[in-house]
Order: sequence, then C-alpha cells, then structure tokens
Amino acid sequence: MNALAEVNSSRLSEVNAFVARYRRERAAAASVAFDAYPLPQLEKRITDALSAKVGYALDIKFDLIDRTKMGGDVALRFPQLLKDGGPKGFMANHLPWIVDILTGPDFADAIAKLETKGMYINLTLSDGWMLSGAQAVTEIGAHFGDSDALRGRSAVVDYSSPNVAKTLHAGHIRSTIVGHVLSNLWERSGADTFRVNHINDFGGFGFMLEGYRRFGDVFPADSGDNDKLLEIYKIRRSVERILEGGKAPAEWDAEDAAIAGRYFPDATSLDRLTSAFADYVAASDARFRALEQGDADEVALWIDMVKWSLQSFEGFYDALNIHFDLVLGESFYYQAGDAVVEAALASGKAVVFSEADAEAAAAIEEARFAAGEIGEIERDTLIKSIRKDIGAAVVRLDNNERFVVRRADGQSIYSTRDMGAIQLRAQMFDPTDVFYVVGQEQQVHFNRLFRSAYATGIADAAKTAFQHVYFGFYVDAKTGKKLSSRQSVSNVIGLLSAAQVYFRNRLSDRVDSDEAELSRAAQELAIGSIVFNDLKQDLKGAVEIDASDMDATIAGFERSGGAYVVYAACRARSILRKNGGGTANIDGLTYEIDAQEADLLLKVQQIPQKVVAAARAANPSLLVRHLMDVAAIYNSYYTRVPVISDGVANPARLMITQAVQVALTRALSICHIECPEAI
Repeated sequence: MNALAEVNSSRLSEVNAFVARYRRERAAAASVAFDAYPLPQLEKRITDALSAKVGYALDIKFDLIDRTKMGGDVALRFPQLLKDGGPKGFMANHLPWIVDILTGPDFADAIAKLETKGMYINLTLSDGWMLSGAQAVTEIGAHFGDSDALRGRSAVVDYSSPNVAKTLHAGHIRSTIVGHVLSNLWERSGADTFRVNHINDFGGFGFMLEGYRRFGDVFPADSGDNDKLLEIYKIRRSVERILEGGKAPAEWDAEDAAIAGRYFPDATSLDRLTSAFADYVAASDARFRALEQGDADEVALWIDMVKWSLQSFEGFYDALNIHFDLVLGESFYYQAGDAVVEAALASGKAVVFSEADAEAAAAIEEARFAAGEIGEIERDTLIKSIRKDIGAAVVRLDNNERFVVRRADGQSIYSTRDMGAIQLRAQMFDPTDVFYVVGQEQQVHFNRLFRSAYATGIADAAKTAFQHVYFGFYVDAKTGKKLSSRQSVSNVIGLLSAAQVYFRNRLSDRVDSDEAELSRAAQELAIGSIVFNDLKQDLKGAVEIDASDMDATIAGFERSGGAYVVYAACRARSILRKNGGGTANIDGLTYEIDAQEADLLLKVQQIPQKVVAAARAANPSLLVRHLMDVAAIYNSYYTRVPVISDGVANPARLMITQAVQVALTRALSICHIECPEAI
C-alpha cells in the first residue's frame, strides 16, 4: 500500500468509527414525536377522524387565519372532496358530516366555534387548548423544535469547502453559514446528519509541491509556511495573466511583472517566460502524478501543507463559532473516484471521447445554430469545449452533454474525486439526502455530476436524492458589485469585530455585568446579527456589505435581523426573572384569549412545523422569517398588556411569556444564534 493509500485507509477507519459512535448516541438520545406538539397533534386528530368516516386518508389543508379579520384561527380545505362535484357538491355532500364530527364531543376540548365559509371551514380554538398548548411548549423546554419528522433519513451536508493554499472567499462564508444551519434543521428534525467540510486539497497541488521546493530560497524572508503557499498561488496567477495577455515586458502589469521578475529572473522576454513557466508546469505535473501514486516524500510534504492551510482557516471558523463533524479532502476520494472511472469505462457507461465523437457533437451544435436555437457565440463556446474534451474520459448525458471524469493525459480532476465521493459516502453514511452548499457558479457542474452518478449506477435515484443548494454573492452596498475574494473575507471578519464593539458599547449602557460576560454577549449578538441577516434573505440573492460605514451596516442588521428577535426572547426572560423565575400555574384557570394572544400562540405552535418545512425545502429563511413574525407580535403584546402588575403576575400572560421565551430561544439556537444572559 502506498503512502497516500495508507493515509486514506486510516482516515476511513476514523470516519467509520465516528459514524458508528454518532448513530449510537443518536439512538440513545431523547426525542420529541412530531405529533406530540399541540398543533400537529390537533391536525392529526382531525385528519384521522374525518379519514375514518370516508374510509381513506384525507389530505386536509390547515391554514392559520387572522381571528380579527376572518373570525377564526384555522381554516380547513379539502382538495380531494372538492373533486366530488366541486364546491356545490362538497357543500351538499360532505360539509354536513364534517361539521357534525368537528362540533361533537370528541373535539369539545379544542374547538370553541365552527363557521362554514363556502367550501372552507373556519375553526376558533378554545381558550383551554391555547393555554395548555403554551404549557406544553414550556414543558418540552430545551427540546422544543426537535421532532422525529425526518427520522429514518440520513443527510450528508457538504459545505464551506475552502481551497487549501488559497484565501477564503465569499462563497465559503455564505456556504459555512447556510450549510451549518441546514445541518441543524435536518438533525433537529430527526435525521442523522453529517456535517462535512469538503476541502480542495488535491487539485492543482503539483504547483504547490514544485513551487515550495523550487522557490524556497526566494520567498520573502518573513514568510510563514502558509504565506509561502499563498505566494505560490500568486506566482501562478500572475504569470498566467502575463502569458494570456501576450504583451511585451514593458506592458506587463507592474505587480505581475514584479512577481515574474522575482521568481523567474532570467525570463526577460515573453518567450523566455513562456519557456520557463512551461518547465515549471511540466515539473508540477510530475509532482502531482507522484502524489497520486502515493510517493512518500510528496505525500509527507502535502500533509504538512494541508495542515498549514487548515490552521489558517480556523481563525475564521472560530470567529463564527462554527465547526464540523468531519474535514475530508478531495484526496480522500481520489482512489475511489479512479476506480469509478475505470469501472465505468469497462462497462461502457463512460467512454474515451474521440475525434469522431467530437465531430458528431459539433455537428449537432452547428445544426442547432442553423435552426436558430443558439447564437453564434454560444455555438463557438460549445464547439471549443467539445474539442477540448477529445481524449478525456466522459460520461455521455442527454441533450448532447457529457461529464468529463478524467483528463486526456490520465490525471484525475475534481469531477473524478466528486464521483468517488458519491460512491464512498454511500458506503460510509448510507445517505438518503446529500446537500452540496456551494455557490451558484457551480450549477452546471453539479447538475451533470448528479446525472452522471445515476447514469453510471454509483447512486440510485430511488434511494438517494442529491441537491445543490446555491446562493448569491456578497456585494458592495454602494456599487452593487461582487466583492473580491480578499475583500469578502476581510470585510466579514472586520464586520464581526466591529459588530462586537458596537454591541459591547450598547450593552454597557443597559446592563450591569462583568467584562467577560459583556464580551461574550457582544460576540453572540454580533454572530447572531450577521447569520440572521444572511439567512432571512432569499439564498439566491446578494448580501450587501458597506465596508466604508460598518456602524451603519451593523445598525441595519440590528433593526431588521437577529438582534431584534434576540431582544424579544431576552425581554420575555427578563419578565420571567422579575417574577422570580417560577413557572405559571394555570390549573383550573379561566382566561379569555384575545385575538393577538391567539395569533401569537398559534405562531409559536407552528415553529416545529416551520423547522421541518425549512429542512425539507433546504431553505432556512422559512424558519427565520417566521421567528421575526413571532418577535414582532410579542414585542407589541408585552407593551399592550401588563404581564406583571403591582408585583403580581397574571398567570395566563406569564404562561404565554414562558412559551414565547422557550420557543424563540430554542428556535434561534437552531439558526446558530444564542440569546446572551447579559441582556
């Protein structure tokens, strides 16, 4: 076994041990049945009772409505029954027996009033049901929002995915936030969930291995190990830009020229630089082939390089307080990917793309151009891509598409490793769902990857679903332009630091806590505001950052995002503390729930459903926006009615406040937002 195979074999044992331990702990952990929550439980009671009457499972639509405007709390719709003669047939044939059941003794505890509105049935829920539901939220406590709705599912969430030996960029930042919260949603909904940081630690590494040795004496004297890796990447990009430009040395960009002059001092002309760089590329390719083959020296240096890069990334992950179950590089999947390609070639599910194949594919694009289906530029681009793939191993797809899984010279590429990852992850995690939280620029790649996985048989569409969860860019708030990689990271880290100072100053004027507690609270609010601001938006939209006025940016986050919801939860906790922290007693209590309280309590009861819906849709904003609604209603509620008056708490209002505090605090934690004790 070569050195790389030994590394991967050891890593595989570690992953398998982790998975086994995780599943044991999950099986032993306490869980909350989804149907045990009051609102889903009531919906199930109604569905079961009415389904028993008709003899088959009814699909009933339950919609929350405004009691003030609509005269009820929940509207029921019956799509299946409406097929029986339309609205008139429904009202004549089905409405009477539905009303009889729902107004009968079996639902007297929950339904106070029923009104028919054409083909709709509006229910007003009883005061007792509302208060007992609030009490149930409090009793569930730390597990509120958890459920078994997705039990039996196993999800792999692939996110963050930085490139070793490069700087982080905006895609990695948003990927880290979205992927982490998506993992929380799936795990809290009952699915076994594996958080994987899929780092690029293989592609292009020949340049690093060769450059580190070749330029060792030329690097700036104060360069640290990771600085040298970043410098090698800069060397490559600078020289490539010069060669692509094809200009004489006098016309080279000054920074690129300085890099070329430092590391290729004898390359005083474009021809000489072309020759010198070609020698570097050839040596780099040889290094990479040796790495693929498990050469001990190359593997040892590569291991060190990966370690240096990961250490540099930890500062960012620490700042966001986000970490992973597993950090697995592309290298881990290389051998599996190579085997997948060999098997696909042997079975005919992949082919070596020939000149004849290229001619046939180009003819199709020419015909599409002649028919006016594509323009000239698109045709030329497609044909150029077709010619480039000659000699490569490809999986044929429909629509004259193909997925390149190995280079013409036999070297693996990232699609090779991605195919290997699909097969190896199936063995390690047995997933029902795999999410790739990666930027929008990778849509074509993942579309073809998933189709190729099914086409080659390494994945079964009936067993495993793949989804590319993509997102927009970070942009400059003033210009709307995409921030560069370095701007993105420095601005977000700068924003985190500035936000901590901002909230530290705000809190010091409002609370009396020691320095450590204030700093911790400020950090939690800073992270919460940035995370919430990212999640509340359409994932496919851009996130604006105004680096020229951080305080204004942070204040905007505070007004419209996470801090607003956090303050609502903390306000509820403050009211409970004023009452001594005791639990409200509502046994035998008679209390008339008003319209605002009904709206508030029902939205609180919806939170577990929103957690599951956000998980299924891979869209955290479904939960985040709902929490903003809950916070807005509660902020209005506690200013309208006193929970504590003359030192005496109203037990019903206290119970409502307890439910809100538990619900918001627990739901925010799913979104990676904590409610500081200092406020």
